[in-house]
Amino acid sequence: MADGKDKIKNFFSKLRTSFSGHMDNLSGSGKSLVFTVIGTFLVMIVVCLAVFFSSVQGAEKVMVPHVVGKNLTTALLEMQQKELYPKIQLKYSDSPDDAGMILEQNPDAGAIVKAYRRVTLTVSRGAPLDVIEDFSGKNIDEVRKRLQALYAGESVMVHLVTPVYKSDESPVGTILAQFPEAGTHVIEPLSLFFVVSGGNSVEKSSMPELVGKNIASLLKAMAESKLTFDISSSVSEGIKNAKVISQGQEKGSVLDAYSRVQVELSLPQRVAESTTVAGVFKANLPEYPYALPLELTALAPDGKNTTIISMNHPGKSVTIPYEVEKGTTLTLTVRDEVMTRETVN
Repeated sequence: MADGKDKIKNFFSKLRTSFSGHMDNLSGSGKSLVFTVIGTFLVMIVVCLAVFFSSVQGAEKVMVPHVVGKNLTTALLEMQQKELYPKIQLKYSDSPDDAGMILEQNPDAGAIVKAYRRVTLTVSRGAPLDVIEDFSGKNIDEVRKRLQALYAGESVMVHLVTPVYKSDESPVGTILAQFPEAGTHVIEPLSLFFVVSGGNSVEKSSMPELVGKNIASLLKAMAESKLTFDISSSVSEGIKNAKVISQGQEKGSVLDAYSRVQVELSLPQRVAESTTVAGVFKANLPEYPYALPLELTALAPDGKNTTIISMNHPGKSVTIPYEVEKGTTLTLTVRDEVMTRETVN
């Protein structure tokens, strides 16, 4: 029995000794493993840094070209050839002719830099248009592009309205006259109007169909057509709404631009309890050498201001139909100048 107990003690004693040895071996191996992982990590960092600096150092070095004084298109092409990337900044300059020209660059011309670097280019927007310049003799398309470039991204101080084309010996598109005149100071938003050469040919316009149209449709046709409508009116019993009952030229007739055409409008009888009134606004203006922008606005009794019609007109007799609230004030302007005013009841 004693021998059996001794054997068991010896067995556990050997097992404990063996376990302690294994733990000592494991502890030693764990330290080696930790050192191995740290060493591998450091090697990876060194390799990554070597690759990074190798790629950076490997970028081709180029010389920054001289682009100051050149237009933007040319400068961009030269930047592209050198594999440089432009960063555009816009700036006003003293001369209107500088628009689109490179004023400054950074880095300066001749600097040696790595390819794919950004180069800051300061581009002229031209001179700020605080005074209307003389556009006579210039091409309407070029002037339109320049005005758009000047006010890109800003509140529009100068609005270019639809020009009038006139038969002239000058090349097509040449500006013959402008309103406001050159030298006008731009202190608030204004409309710029041009009379433009249409060449030797006489501008024509086709007669629309007006018979049966109400006042709103008639006003729309007047604004879109390049004919001048002389509107007469008569009161008819039994109708509720005004409508055109005759026109002096048949639909499709081709006439010289701003030729005068007679149009007759039938109006309903006025009713005392009605809050609206329909009629024809009439005014006499000077005869203009070409059609000028004309506008009729309506100021309602509640203070709301609306535009009845905007169109070009050659002057002399002006007739415009209207349908407004009683007590509305109608104001006729030519080139933003008040010509006459009338309150209807």
